[in-house]
Amino acid sequence: MLLKLTSSDIRDTALVDCTTGEVVYRTSTSVPHRARSRSGSTTSWASTSTSRSQEKLLRCDQCTTAVIDQDGETVAEITWEGRHASVIRIQEEVLRGTTDLFDAAFVRVFPDETFLPMRLEYTWRIAPETLTLLDDDDAVIGRQYTDCDLVRGRPVPTLRPHTGSDYFELGPVPSDELLEVVVSFLLIRTLRERLYSVTEYVYGRRKRPLANLRLHATRSFANLRDSIRRTMSPSTSLH
Repeated sequence: MLLKLTSSDIRDTALVDCTTGEVVYRTSTSVPHRARSRSGSTTSWASTSTSRSQEKLLRCDQCTTAVIDQDGETVAEITWEGRHASVIRIQEEVLRGTTDLFDAAFVRVFPDETFLPMRLEYTWRIAPETLTLLDDDDAVIGRQYTDCDLVRGRPVPTLRPHTGSDYFELGPVPSDELLEVVVSFLLIRTLRERLYSVTEYVYGRRKRPLANLRLHATRSFANLRDSIRRTMSPSTSLH
């Protein structure tokens, strides 16, 4: 299944099946209204533009992203506190943020890629230029394509940067796992930048004297797992 994202803003987009043209899921993020301004007008932040939507998580204490299915039913919700997912609801199940959805105890961080397992038997492989989903045999079953055009049914990088669309290709997964995989994809897109800030902190300072580098690496690796946990959900820790 090849899904096209109609917007680069993952919180306000539709995932369209490229074969059928049908919207499989769409996301919509609602936020509180701003207080009345001095001019007496009331302004809503519920805009679908990318720039304003990005401001939602930066400027609003709390907002909620709804995942809506083909029947118009809200089947999942992500509650954000700032830029962190504090509560995730998938169907009737309520999770304590990303720490319940991902297995931070088994995160593997390397200079050029990070492996983030889900509670399902899948693992996200996050690299600077690629984002792939692996099954329990390390076979690729999902892949993101960024800034592409659709040519003969396949995503192809655009000739001019920032003129294409993003796509998510997903192989066969059980129907009862599809929604959770999609929700994890939405979260990974948001977590990716912060995960790489941790990687850069650990690996990005190689010009230090060897003794200082060794001390820095020891301290960094000792706290790396906790750093990733705080990145995913600062208010929750795994035991």
